Amino acid sequence: MTQVGPVGSNGGEPLTVLWSWRQRLEQGDEKPKEQESPQRRKSPEPKDSLPQDGPLDGPKQGDQGYLPQLQARLRDARGDVSGIVRRLAETPAEQRTVLHTALAQDPAAAERGLIWLLEHFDQPSVVVPALGRLAPALDALIGARPRQLDLFGDALVAAARETRGERWSDEDAGAWRDAWRFGVGWLRQGAQLHDGETPFWTGTIIGHDRRRDDVAVLTVGTQLPYPFRAGQRAIVECHTVPGAWRACWIGDPPAADHHIEIHVQALPGDAATGALVRDGGVGDPIRLHRAEGDFVIEAGASGAILIVAEDVHVTPVKALLSELAQRGDDRVVHLFWGVSTRDDLYDLESLREHAARCAHAFVHAVVARGPAHPYMSGSLPQVVVDFGEWTAHDVYLSGSPLAVGVMRNMLLQRGVEGRRIHTVTLEPISAP
Repeated sequence: MTQVGPVGSNGGEPLTVLWSWRQRLEQGDEKPKEQESPQRRKSPEPKDSLPQDGPLDGPKQGDQGYLPQLQARLRDARGDVSGIVRRLAETPAEQRTVLHTALAQDPAAAERGLIWLLEHFDQPSVVVPALGRLAPALDALIGARPRQLDLFGDALVAAARETRGERWSDEDAGAWRDAWRFGVGWLRQGAQLHDGETPFWTGTIIGHDRRRDDVAVLTVGTQLPYPFRAGQRAIVECHTVPGAWRACWIGDPPAADHHIEIHVQALPGDAATGALVRDGGVGDPIRLHRAEGDFVIEAGASGAILIVAEDVHVTPVKALLSELAQRGDDRVVHLFWGVSTRDDLYDLESLREHAARCAHAFVHAVVARGPAHPYMSGSLPQVVVDFGEWTAHDVYLSGSPLAVGVMRNMLLQRGVEGRRIHTVTLEPISAP
């Protein structure tokens, strides 16, 4: 599996898809060396999604002659990049494509990326692998909306035209359209570098908070929006242990800034989670597979809610509390969070803040060993069943398979119906 890292040239012959250059050669703007057959003259139109049925176009005669010419014209707009990005970011939500959303998420990063592309436009062997790291996630995001790339290309040309105003010419329009066709072609070729892989999102750690010796809370920003729901887990790859994917809980529902809070627990003997917790830091690259899991608190029910969470498995509960508050759910919620020692309550303050946004949510911290004051003391399952009557509650259990099984059996023995009990566990290794 390709390791996440800085973009660089792999050398070798550049890969290009030069739609307009070939068309010009074939339409007579430049005299071809020999007559082409009618079948050869017909240039295929770009497809709307990234995968292609047949082989990709390879290097063509004259590729490197046209690229510097096109780059020189694009560079004339280098000072207008900020305005172009701003216009695209301000596109109304109902008119946005996936790429509009990604750009609006971090306009400054989009501006840097566009300038980088202009400066490297004559180096396809550098651009292709860079775009390739975006391709799997972009293809997954586009899904059944096939015209996303075409629509964004039209919007990009329009934004450039509006930004440059009187300095815009017909030659500029052709250059920007050509540039977008090149970019789409390179994106498709980059996708072939990851052919057969599960779609992944490339991101950066923008916050690393070491809460315990074995737990860190990461704030991750991705280059493209990462789709998930409250209560799900992210599948994470540490760049120092490529190919080792680990399931980690997400601690907040989707946010307006598209940042993701991921809680990582270092597992004994596991290099990947250990590196994320103890060696990771701000600026490190990271990759995410699709979010997984169906831990949800259904809307519309009338009964009170009991949530029991073991250790780091409280993380998705925090996200679900935020979701309850956002939808105005006024049910009573009792949350019991069990840990081994008092020092293990690494996220209690944040958990209480999330609970305070709910109409009637109460957090009960339970410490199994050592000094517990001012919190409850004892075995988590025993504390819960002794606390009150739960037969009329919808019950949600989050923890290791052993802890969840013990808790479920004790609740069943106390008369809670099995249909009311919902369980979720986190497999420490979700992918090879």
